[in-house]
Order: sequence, then C-alpha cells, then structure tokens
Amino acid sequence: TDATFKLDGVSVTRTKNKIDDILDGAEIELKSDLASSAIISSQRSETAIKSTVNSLISSLNEFKAEIDRLTFIDVEGDENGPLSMDPAVTSLKTSFKRLSIRPITGYGENPIYLSQLGVKTDSTGNYFLDENTFAKTISANPTAFSALKDDNISTNNASISASKPTYTTIEAATYDVTAESDGSYTIKKSGSSDAAITLLTIPQATGGVKFTSTQFPGLSIESPDANPSSFKLFVGDSFSKKVSNLMSEMLDLNSSVYRSNEAYKATKEDIEERLEKLEIREKLITTQYTERFGEMEKSMTQFNSTKTMLENFIEAWKKQK
Repeated sequence: TDATFKLDGVSVTRTKNKIDDILDGAEIELKSDLASSAIISSQRSETAIKSTVNSLISSLNEFKAEIDRLTFIDVEGDENGPLSMDPAVTSLKTSFKRLSIRPITGYGENPIYLSQLGVKTDSTGNYFLDENTFAKTISANPTAFSALKDDNISTNNASISASKPTYTTIEAATYDVTAESDGSYTIKKSGSSDAAITLLTIPQATGGVKFTSTQFPGLSIESPDANPSSFKLFVGDSFSKKVSNLMSEMLDLNSSVYRSNEAYKATKEDIEERLEKLEIREKLITTQYTERFGEMEKSMTQFNSTKTMLENFIEAWKKQK
C-alpha cells in the first residue's frame, strides 16, 4: 500500500517509503507503521556555525583595516592615506559601516541583526565575537545564523515550499500571499502600498497546486493542498550576498569608485606624458648648454693662449728696455 501520513497537519501520500520531496535537503524513511505521532527535528553544528562567524569577523576586520589605511587622515603630520580625500572611497567606507548595522530581512517574521548573532564592534570599530550573545542565540534560534551565508526563500507554512533560480529578481522582504474570495491568490510585499499581483495557479497531478508569476519569472510556490489558506513568503539575501553586491556595485562601470579610478588613470597618463615631454626638453636643453659650454671653453682656451702670448711679449719688451 502507499505510504500515508500527515506532516504538520497536511496529508501526504507517496508510493514509496523513502520520501525526499517534502523537506529540502532531507529524506524521510518510514521503517514501520506508526501507532502514534513522531517528531522530526534537526540542528546545525555549533562548531561549524562558530567557525563561519569567526571567518566573517576576520574578513570584516581585514576589509576595514585596508579601507581605514587608504582613507587615513594624519591631523598632526603629512602621512595621509593615498585615498584620504577621495569622496568615492569615503562613500564606500560609509556604505560598508551601514551594511553591518542594517537588519537582514526575509528570514522570518522578524529581522536579524549581526549584533544578535554575537558580531559586535569594540571602541575602535573592530569586530569581535560576543560569546554570551552567540550562545544565547544559538540556543534559542540556531537557524538565524543561516542569514550569514545562505540565501533564503521559504514560507511560514511548513507544507508549502518555494524556490527560484538565480536569475529571478525579487526584492528581499516578507510577502503576503492572500487567498482571495474569488478563489484567486495574490502576492504583495508586507506593509507596502503597492497593488497586489495576481499569481498564476497550476493544478498538480498530486492534487496540490503550483503558484507562479510573470512579474517574477522562475518563482515557484508549491502546496500539497489545492486551496491553501493565506500564508507568508520570505525572501532573504544573506549578509555574504549583500557584501558581494556592495563589491559588485563598487566595480560597476557606473559607480563613483570606478569613475574615480578612471580619473586617476587619466591623470596618471597625463602626468606621464608631461614627464616624457619634460625629459625630451631636458635633453635638448642639456645638449644646447653642453654645446655652448664647449664653445665657451674653446674661447677661454684661446683667450688664455692670447693672454700668455701678450704676457710673454711684454716681458720680452721689458728686457729690451
């Protein structure tokens, strides 16, 4: 007979005992009939999570140290950093600081802050791991640490899954998927005044339904229930992705940093061209003065010879007297 059970209240029927299409990354195997309920649970390795956090802190401090070196202003001397007065790099420094204090959304009802994960700054602005905060969060909400390096797309209904390919563009946020009175389903960013977008519904052979949208090509929401009640969709960009996006923006052809870099290149080429012209001019002037000095030296030699001759003539004339 088919394997039949309920997962979080949703009926599931499969033709085999190994089921791998319900929980992402997990396989459930039914060994025997269950007379009562069973609890399925999992957790991340605390050691692996701490290693990830420490690696993040190290990277943040390395980037901060480098950008501080470039923008250093020596108020007591003349040892300013090479980019201390560059507005583009100063703006990048501000964006980097802002990135570390902004909330990470799309990982549940509440936003996640780096400080909640134990990533904090000391009086000098360097990042460090607050062991107490880290321990509290990993005990109460270990899944929050996935916001550091794993992008998220999920729902608040365990039986409804969501997915999207990398090319799908959808803002990281919480979305309300609403079951309308006419049987249709709409999606809208929570708290937004924008008009709701009607989802396309595709009935599935298993009795469930798939939701898609032309506004978000590639987005797929699947429910084993053909008529699920309203739920929330969570779309989150990890902190790692946010840092990567910041770096991509910095290297973009339209970025202020790129334009500044091009301006420095143009200035450097202009200075090099001027230096080449100065070198040529220096050689010409050197040649001219060398020639003049040679002529002058020749004349001086002749004058000296004339002087010696006159002196000898005068001496000889004196003796004749």
